[in-house]
Amino acid sequence: MTEYEKLLAGQPYNPRDPEISEKQMAGIAAKAALEEIPETDIFAWIQALTKVFGQMNEPSFVMPPFTISFGSHVRLGKWCFVNRGATFLDDNLITLGDHVAVGPNVQFITATHPLRSEDRIKLKPDQFPPFEVVNIAHPITVGDFAWIGAGAIIMPGVTIGARAVVGAGSVVTKDVPPNMVVAGNPAKIMKSVDD
Repeated sequence: MTEYEKLLAGQPYNPRDPEISEKQMAGIAAKAALEEIPETDIFAWIQALTKVFGQMNEPSFVMPPFTISFGSHVRLGKWCFVNRGATFLDDNLITLGDHVAVGPNVQFITATHPLRSEDRIKLKPDQFPPFEVVNIAHPITVGDFAWIGAGAIIMPGVTIGARAVVGAGSVVTKDVPPNMVVAGNPAKIMKSVDD
C-alpha cells in the first residue's frame, strides 16, 4: 500500500511522501492560478474553483481567501456557499452535501497525529530533517442543508447530519445527528432544529 493509499484509508502515513507532495503542489498551483482572477469576475472565478476542488457542482461558491492542503479531496454539492477564510485541511475527503451554508473562518481539519510521541515522530538521524512526522487523516462529511456557523472547527472523522446546525465558534469532535443544533467546545447537542 502506498503512503497516499494509507492516507485515504485512515492509516498512519508519511506526509512528506513524494506522491503526496506532488498532489499537494498540483492543488496549490491551481489555487495560485485562481488567485490571479479578480473577485469581481465571478464567472471566471467559479470556473477556476472547479480546477481547485475535486468536485464542485455549480453554482456552488467559495469566497476568497481560503486555504487548502490538496483541494482535490474537497467535494462540494449543489448550491453550497462557503464564506471567507475557510480552511480545508483536506488530507482526506471533505464532502459538503447540497445547499450547505458555511460561515466565515470555518476550519475543516481531516489530519491529526498519533497521541504517543514514539508513534508520532520517527527519528531518522541519517536524513534531514532528522525525523519524520506521522499523520493520520479521517474524512469529514456534511449533510444536505446543514449550516455551520462562523469560526467553527470540524475535527477529523466527523459527520454532520442533514439539516443540522453548528453554532458559531463550536469545536465539533463527534458526529452530529440530522436536524440537531450543536454548540460549544466540545460541541454538544442543544436542541432540535424544530424546537
